Order: sequence, then C-alpha cells, then structure tokens
Amino acid sequence: MKVLKSYEMSKIDSLTINETGINSLVLMENAGRTSAEIILSKFPEKKRFLIIAGSGNNGGDGLVVARYLKLYGKEVNVFILAKDEEKLSEDNRANLNVFKNICGNPKFITEENVDLLEDYLRDTDVIVDAIFGTGFKPPVKGYREEVIKLINKYKYNKIIVSIDIPSGLSTDNGKIEGVYVEADITITFAYPKLAHILFPASLKCGEVYVVDISIDRKYVDDIKRELLTFKNISLPKRERDSHKYSYGHTLIIGGSKGKTGAVIMSAKSSSAIGSGLVSVVIPSSLNDIYEVSLIEEMSIPVKDRGDGTFSKDAFYQIKDIVENGKYTSIALGMGMSVSEDIRDLVKSILKNIDLPIVLDADGINNLILIKNFKDILKDRDGKTVLTPHIGEMARLTGLKTKDILDNMEDTAKNFAEETKSVVILKSSRTVIATPEGEIFYSTRGSEGMATAGTGDVLAGIVASLIYRLGITEGAKTGVFIHGIAGEIATEKKHKESVKATDLIEFIPDALKLIEKEKEKVYYKFFVKLDK
Repeated sequence: MKVLKSYEMSKIDSLTINETGINSLVLMENAGRTSAEIILSKFPEKKRFLIIAGSGNNGGDGLVVARYLKLYGKEVNVFILAKDEEKLSEDNRANLNVFKNICGNPKFITEENVDLLEDYLRDTDVIVDAIFGTGFKPPVKGYREEVIKLINKYKYNKIIVSIDIPSGLSTDNGKIEGVYVEADITITFAYPKLAHILFPASLKCGEVYVVDISIDRKYVDDIKRELLTFKNISLPKRERDSHKYSYGHTLIIGGSKGKTGAVIMSAKSSSAIGSGLVSVVIPSSLNDIYEVSLIEEMSIPVKDRGDGTFSKDAFYQIKDIVENGKYTSIALGMGMSVSEDIRDLVKSILKNIDLPIVLDADGINNLILIKNFKDILKDRDGKTVLTPHIGEMARLTGLKTKDILDNMEDTAKNFAEETKSVVILKSSRTVIATPEGEIFYSTRGSEGMATAGTGDVLAGIVASLIYRLGITEGAKTGVFIHGIAGEIATEKKHKESVKATDLIEFIPDALKLIEKEKEKVYYKFFVKLDK
C-alpha cells in the first residue's frame, strides 16, 4: 500500500480529474458517501451528529457526509467555519447548495459567534471534524484554534471522527505543532498519509480507514514509498524435492565475553525462519558456552585476544572458513564489543568477503570508527544491509537524534543511496530504504519489543531471508515477520514480560498468521489500516 505526502495526493487528484474524466465533485461524493457508510456501520445506534466543516474542500467532504447521515434518518447539525458562502471553495459551495436543497440551511461560524457551538457539542453523540484537509500546514490560527479546543473538550464523552486527517496535524510527518483534533476515527481517501502512520501524530488519529474514491492506481506507480502489509511481502517457499543446502547456510559472526547471548539469539532466529544450516563464528575462549547453548547450530572458534574478544588476525581464519564452505549470507556484529582489533576485523570482512552481509549492533559501532566507511560500503561487491537504531544512525551520520526522528525517511534514504546499502532504521516505526530510492514503512510490532536482544533476533531473521528472497524482499519480509512475532509474544505473554527469545518462539505463529492473511481475498471499498 502506497503512503503519500500532501503534494502527491494533490497531484493524483488533479491527474484523475484532468485525464480520467472523473470530476472533482464525483471524487468528493465518493469520499463523503463511503465515510458516512463507515460512520453508520461503526455507530448504528448513535442518533445525533454534529458536522464542523471548513471553508475548503475538506469542508465539502463533510457536507456530503452530513447529507448521507441525514438521508439515513439521523439528526444532523452542520456548522461551517466561514463568514458566508462566498468564502467557500467552489466544490464546497456546490455541495452546500445540494445540502440546502435536501437538508436545510447550515450555520456559519466566525470569531464573533464561536460560543454558539458549545450547546450543540454538549448535546451531540458524534462530532465529525471536516475543518482542514491534507493540504493544511500547521499551526492553526485565529478562531479555528478555539473551535478545535472546544471539540477536544468533549473527547472523553463524545465520539470524534476526522475526515481525511485530524484538523491541525501536518500530513507529511509525525510531528505535532499547536492545537489539533484528537480523533477516535480518521477516514482518509485513496491512500494513507505519513501522519496516519508516524508517531506521535498517528496516536491522535485513532483507528484509520482508507477509502477508495476511484483514483486510478497508475497515478502512484512512480511513488516509491509503501506501507508493509500482508499483501506486499514475499514469504520464502519450501519444496518437497529439496535438501538443507537449498535453504542457505547462514554464518553469524559476533560475541564477546559478557555478550554471548546476542549471537545465540541471532543463530536461533535464523534457524527458526528456515535457514538450512546456521554456523556461528566466535572468539575461541567462549566456544564452550556455544557448544552447550546451541544444538541445531554449529560453532566455529577463531583467534581471540585472550579476553573473550576477537583478534584482528581472526580475519584470515574467517576468510578460509567462507572460501571453503557453502555459506550464503552473513550476520556480523551482534555482541561483538568495540576495539581497534575488532574495527580492523570488520573492515577486512567488508572489503574482502563478497557474501551479502547484515551489519548490526557492534558491527555498526566498529564501522563508525573506520575513516572511509561509506566508501567501503559503496565499493563492496556483495550486498549490505545495515540495521541501526536511532542512536547508531546519529553516530553514522553526525545528525542529532531528534532530527533523525523527525525525518527518518530522508535520513535512511540518503544513507542508503550514499552507501549503496539497504538500511533498516529501527524505532517505534521502522523505515527500510534501498539504494534505488525505495522506502518501506513498517507499523508492526508492540511496546513489549522495547527490550534487549530484539535487534539480534531481527539480524538473524534478515540474514537468512536475504539469501532466499533477495536483499530488498528479505529486509522487508524480515522486518514484517519480526514485528508480527513481537505482537503475538506481547499478546501471549504481557507487554512488561516479553523477552527477545519469546520472539524466536513465536516466529512459527507469525508465519502461520501471514500465510493465512495472504490467502484472503479483499473486495472492499475501504480498509482499516494496521497500526
């Protein structure tokens, strides 16, 4: 499912009107009618509705909603935030005329009579916010700010439905500035927008429904920003006529004294997602721990410095291991620690081993210490996936964490293009960026996943899948499965009690759920957004 910015939505609206021949009033009718259907299906028992419409086209959508609610026998009051009809957009004014012919006259609200709203807000069941649409740029000014504050005054005992976007929010990011409507439900048109999926703005949207209004999908073909759903990820396949080497041999390189668990979790998650074989390369003095902890997976000890960390000379052993084995991908860095020797080891592996590599955790922290690390990544013959969290991304780019959080998409996209790597930028929302400029957002996961080791699990999953599905599909699918496993773990356990190893336990359940959902056929004019 594509995710749009404000200007992109405006562009496809114009293309639809000018090229397809569906005029703007038909689009508005489709938007308002389907919005009314959602409202009526969600709240069939509610009788009194208050529509607060703006002067632009979002207000016109609200007038269509009001008309259909009235036609279905509901008690409807309409207020328009404008001095008179002359201040309305052309399509808003056209729908006002239709509304008046069928339903009667609405009331106009200006700074002089805002208090008129209070009694109606108090006595209604459902408030429909149609003040500002996706073209609005915060903050809200003038008496409309007072109107929004009045709406929110009743948020605890009224249902608030926003049309397209809660008025006051910016469409193009998750930031919040000034006042905004706090909606229980948001009904948006054609495609979700960034504010509907990014924190903290998405928390103010409530449930989000995406309505089909007859926009031709060909108009979004060149938009390279998508929301990951059950339908647009590719699960790996397993054939009857196959053997273990058909599904790859994943090599996990990492570990140090006190951090042995990171490699164990990565290895076990690779096995759980379907790798035919999994081996771990670890400092030799720690080998006994891995021999005891791993059953299906194999351990390969290499030179360490005598303190439970890798020696830089371990590279020559690792190179021989790779050249003499049938390894298909590498996960590098989990629990590895940071030192000059390990920095040199990471540099040598990246420069001299051409297998696809997932660089995670201390792999990234050591990478940062290499002066020309961007050039090394860019010049690699093998593919690279980096999995930084926000703090690691700040160290990679020199940007402030706040600036990255405010603009995760461009941060990930720029870094992916500069280094010719796939970037999985991890936060409460995860952004995947490719060197080709593609962006994928994942909203799957839960607050229970905010615990040590979940990143190690992700690295093991992705390392396995990039061999079986390819670099981009492997990253997308790995992130999605990881998030679903986290949701299931949180549901089965408790959000306070989820451990990273629980995600490994529930990978099979995640795969079953995804297979089931992918088989479903949808013929709906609106869908509820997974958040």
